[in-house]
Formats: sequence, structure tokens, C-alpha cells
Amino acid sequence: MNGAFIVSGDEDLFEQIERVLVAHGGLPGENAVQVTGSDGTLFTVYGKLGKEFEYDLSEEPEEIKGDATAVPEFTTATSCWAECRSAEKFVEWVQVIAEDRPSATWVLDGNGVLWSDAVLDPARLSL
Repeated sequence: MNGAFIVSGDEDLFEQIERVLVAHGGLPGENAVQVTGSDGTLFTVYGKLGKEFEYDLSEEPEEIKGDATAVPEFTTATSCWAECRSAEKFVEWVQVIAEDRPSATWVLDGNGVLWSDAVLDPARLSL
């Protein structure tokens, strides 16, 4: 499955994401929430991350796309893993989440690029 990290300075990031996705028909599970798009594409977000993700989150981003002054402190930021087979649908759901969150929403992709939700580009996002 293709995926990337959703990153924020908010400690309750997963709870915020879960509220938004459930409001859009998503189904909560144990440490996960999943929503199905109108085309049948699944978007799944996991809350607590296991040790297998520590390396991916231990270094500063390779590149920042968006307002670099608004980047959360990476060493203390909260992250959730999100999966989707379609980069276009991934971006759509992240933008839905960002609209209903009180602070900035960022995505750390597979190439180490940290994207602001405002500039996410499905053609360049590496899931």
C-alpha cells in the first residue's frame, strides 16, 4: 500500500483526523480510521506508530514545500501514517482534513519532502 506521514504540532492529531473522517462516513477501528471515497478508493490513517517508523521520523526533511516558517518542530511533532492507492485521493483527503483542523497540516512523503497541505501536488508526491 502507498502511504506517507501526516505531521502536525498538535498532540491530538489522530483524534482530530478521526473526527473529520468519521464525519465524512469513515469507520473508526482500533488505532485506525478508514474512509471510502466516492470512487471506492480507501484512505486509512493509523494513530500510534510502531518502532518500524522511528527511522523515517528521526531526521529533518530533505526539502520543504510550503511556508517554511510554519513547519512544526520536527523532533516533537506528532505523526500519523496514512495509506491510499491513489495520490490524487490521498491529497483530496488530506485537504479535507486540513480544512477542519485548527493548525497547519503537513505531509512527509517517501522522498523526505515535507509538504504543506496548501501546496500538495499529487503528481509530485511520493507515496
